[in-house]
Amino acid sequence: MGRNRRQQRLRDRRERNAEGATPPSGSSGASSGGSRGRSGGALSSGGKPAWRHTLDSWGGLTVIGAIAAAVVIAGLLVYLNRPGSSANDAEFVAKERSAEVSGNVIGDPNAPVRIIEYGDFQCPHCENFYQTIEPTIMEEYVNTGKASFEFRNYAFIGQESQQAAEAAMCAADQNRFWDFHDLLFLRQGRENSGVFSDANLKKYAQTIANEFDDFDYSAWESCFNANTHEAAVIQENQTATNSGIASTPTVLINGQAIPGVQGIDVYRNAIDAALTGAEAG
Repeated sequence: MGRNRRQQRLRDRRERNAEGATPPSGSSGASSGGSRGRSGGALSSGGKPAWRHTLDSWGGLTVIGAIAAAVVIAGLLVYLNRPGSSANDAEFVAKERSAEVSGNVIGDPNAPVRIIEYGDFQCPHCENFYQTIEPTIMEEYVNTGKASFEFRNYAFIGQESQQAAEAAMCAADQNRFWDFHDLLFLRQGRENSGVFSDANLKKYAQTIANEFDDFDYSAWESCFNANTHEAAVIQENQTATNSGIASTPTVLINGQAIPGVQGIDVYRNAIDAALTGAEAG
């Protein structure tokens, strides 16, 4: 009887030990562990995360980085070489001019006050001066014979500045500089964006030809294609630099420099002072 109880206790102990034993590989415990592995990133057969295995199959980080850099550079080139956009596509309307015009000079060449503007057709401040200050100077001083006004190129912003300056000087050969000057500022857009490309400048010249019967487009085109005024524009740039001109627009009134765009009274006071000085002399 006692032996039977001992045997029963042994059987009970073996059953309890069997119930508490660690499940072998391939049991539900292994499956649970596999679930934890997937939640943290499945491993490839080589022991690497699956994403790294895929990356390596594409050539690794170096190759992927090179491809990404190439895509960025290509996108940048497309952006920089996009068609130029004009700031203003409005219809060009030629101005009535009562003062004498000679090339890039307007007004009486013997007037007591000589006004010279150094400008760049791509310069937004020059366009601002053209819109806000120049009309008053023309009306009050140039058209009344008190001053002459000369535009000199300081084409420093980029290649399109040089091209626009040469195009304007070819128009000056036919006494249409100021009309071309007005049209260039009307069409001014992003700097070096293609607004003043050769093709567009030829379109602008055709606009002038359509407006004025005395403008010979073929003569202008021959002048422009031959880079006739290239050296002259470069020389004007050098003259500006040698004269201490550091920005555009810079306006000289009988030699007195006024940089930037100032209030109209700054120019009036300088011109009136020059007139007084001329009368006193």
